Amino acid sequence: MAFFGFFKRKRDPLKELKELLEGFELPSFPKAAMQVLDTLRDPKATATQIARTIEADPGIYINVLKTINSAAFGLPREVVSMEHAVALLGRARLESLILPLAVKDCLPQINVPCLDLKRFWLAACRRGSLARHVAKILHPTTHVEAFSAGLLQDLAVPVIMHVKQKMYCPTLETWNVNKDTRLDELERKQFGFDHQTIGALMAEQWNLPDYLIRAISKHHYLENGTDPAVYLVSHIRYNQDLYENSEIDLLIEIAQKKLGLSRETIFHVIDQSLRDAEELVAIFQ
Repeated sequence: MAFFGFFKRKRDPLKELKELLEGFELPSFPKAAMQVLDTLRDPKATATQIARTIEADPGIYINVLKTINSAAFGLPREVVSMEHAVALLGRARLESLILPLAVKDCLPQINVPCLDLKRFWLAACRRGSLARHVAKILHPTTHVEAFSAGLLQDLAVPVIMHVKQKMYCPTLETWNVNKDTRLDELERKQFGFDHQTIGALMAEQWNLPDYLIRAISKHHYLENGTDPAVYLVSHIRYNQDLYENSEIDLLIEIAQKKLGLSRETIFHVIDQSLRDAEELVAIFQ
């Protein structure tokens, strides 16, 4: 009798990434960030120990406080210390805030005409801010997770651009100017894979939380159990000019038809998110 079902191949995300991206070497997660995440995930670690680990890296400490106290995060009062942040947010939510800051430092620092990093991070911050606002309406207990998932959903795009710039620029440009196209469909037609697949492999290799891996892997597909807030914001493009016009109409239409939100409600949260993202993007740039 064969027992093949008992021997499943263990996935090797790093190997899969190399096969898909021409031998690309994914950077290791920052050591300081890993120490913080290990402490947050240690059930024996106290709030004081967590705070001290975060404070040991000035970059993480300062940016976490800036993010928590930004308008985009919307806390009713200022957080003045990391121990206060741990007590107020809890471990899971604090981890969800630290992850985007750490991921940013791992991505290729590219600047090409078709992918200006300022616009890339502005779009990411708009997604994160809008996802948080919509999640607070649809499922308030996970609005921080929606924030991180919205912000990080396109983390693979700079990597793909780094490897396949000549072919990827026309793909991004087509998506930016045509609201009837989807980036993942254009990518699969051109490369045989999309940024969702690459992003999920990156997240898996970096040992990011399961909710983030799932959200990144299928953010363009609402019918597959994707967080509706994360799905909605996947329609935000990098073209800053378009966002002010036809994209807002598209977001409102999707929010009404697929999420059941009123036009007045979604228009209000989009307006608030635009303002919040302007403050948040300064932290990520």
